[in-house]
Amino acid sequence: MILKWPALLRMGTAFIGAGLCVAQPSTSSVIDRPHFKVDGVAIVWAADASQNTPIVSDFIVDGAAADIDLIGGDVHTVVTGTLDALDDSFADGTGATLRIQNIQGGPNQTTRQGDRFTSSSDVLNPFQLRGNTDVRTIRSDILSSFYVATNKAFNIDVIAAPVGDPADLNLIRLRMRMTQSGNDAGLSFGSSAQIPHSGNGAASGVQWGGYRRLSTLTGGRDIFRGNRRTAAAPGSIADQSVRFDLDYRWNTGNIDLSDGTFDVEAEVIYTVYIP
Repeated sequence: MILKWPALLRMGTAFIGAGLCVAQPSTSSVIDRPHFKVDGVAIVWAADASQNTPIVSDFIVDGAAADIDLIGGDVHTVVTGTLDALDDSFADGTGATLRIQNIQGGPNQTTRQGDRFTSSSDVLNPFQLRGNTDVRTIRSDILSSFYVATNKAFNIDVIAAPVGDPADLNLIRLRMRMTQSGNDAGLSFGSSAQIPHSGNGAASGVQWGGYRRLSTLTGGRDIFRGNRRTAAAPGSIADQSVRFDLDYRWNTGNIDLSDGTFDVEAEVIYTVYIP
């Protein structure tokens, strides 16, 4: 019995300890983890479908799975250096540049008077005919623009489609450039902006330097790849915006009056996105 008593005592002690643990008050934990962040944002502005300007028609937020545009609708371009809205086709009242050549007493006259296409604002002087005085088309350009402000690097994709004859895409070439700052129709932009690529030169980030036929862009491809935001200092949306300038060039050689009239038209869509 003497040998068993200490064992019984230890068992009793262990039992009393267990009882004390059960009697302690229960506890719980409440965990809260607030988390805020500023996502990537790209703001695109120019005109809207009703030709109102200047107006923001795309407000793109970098989502977890895909970019989200908080504004329905699309941005439409304006005439470069102005805030004049363009219609979808830039067709009304405009045409290829004309040259009247071999004028008696010269010189030749053209309708390439600043805007590089024929419109109702062009003015010609009376001219005397010779036997070989003629009218020919010469190279024509349509210059349009849109504006972008971002807090993060972004890319621009381009895709072209014919409006009528698919062969028209072979007759139009495209070049993109950027303007860091300026004043268009009294609205200053870019005073707090930087070219959204750290490379040297105004074409930094633009994927080709010269003109490219629209027929090579039907499958879609990046026309610009950036590596930094446009916003370089505190300022307004306009202050932190750069302007993307598009030059569409049409040149099929000398077209004679006997060729009659025809349209060359395409639709080009630019998608600004945060990669």
